[in-house]
Amino acid sequence: MVLNDPLILFSLLAFLAAFSILSYKKKLLDFEGVLVGNAVGLAAITYGPNPLVDFFVVVVFFVLGEIASNYPRKKHGQRNIWNVLGNSLPALLMLILIVFFPSNYLLLELCFFGAISAALADTLSSEVGYYSKSRPILITTFKRVPRGTDGGVTMLGEIAALFGGAVIALIYFFVYQNIFSALAILAAGIIGSNVDSIFGAIFETKEKLDNTQVNLIGSLSGAIFCFLLGVLI
Repeated sequence: MVLNDPLILFSLLAFLAAFSILSYKKKLLDFEGVLVGNAVGLAAITYGPNPLVDFFVVVVFFVLGEIASNYPRKKHGQRNIWNVLGNSLPALLMLILIVFFPSNYLLLELCFFGAISAALADTLSSEVGYYSKSRPILITTFKRVPRGTDGGVTMLGEIAALFGGAVIALIYFFVYQNIFSALAILAAGIIGSNVDSIFGAIFETKEKLDNTQVNLIGSLSGAIFCFLLGVLI
């Protein structure tokens, strides 16, 4: 559903341009990462069943993710195209599917929120969990591991994941007034974050999957979880 109000559309595009320039100049995203971020934002405006809300959710995801990743500045620099794709491709896919299955737009909108919830929860879990005073435990063995180990989780990181999922769930509830779907989105965030950790512990540590692939699986699991609930219940 493309926005029909030229003024609102121009305002959103201007915001997207300003955010892209700022992200690139501040070295939050590299050029290819900016392009992918723009693609997700434009898809939300073009294909989202509720363009203003869908665009806002994308903005919230990128803003909170970059704040957590870069303030205070710490262990990494620009996010590149692969970082952005791993986190946002499932959400982008949900928006594109609405074009082919318009009668299922409510279900796919729920899946879109689930994918964003999982992506944000995982990002906050990793970035905020980095500051945990206690060493992380490996999610598959529950043994203490060095900070930064793939698949390592902390209580602080889990709380951050819960916060990320709750932010996206609250946006959904505020717009659609559906408590069950909002709770599903919250659960999708927690599940997606921990699926990411499980795949990281099992496959990324053995170099069978890279970080982009693990992030993609985590985000996709949030969408799949919401899809299954939407179909079965």
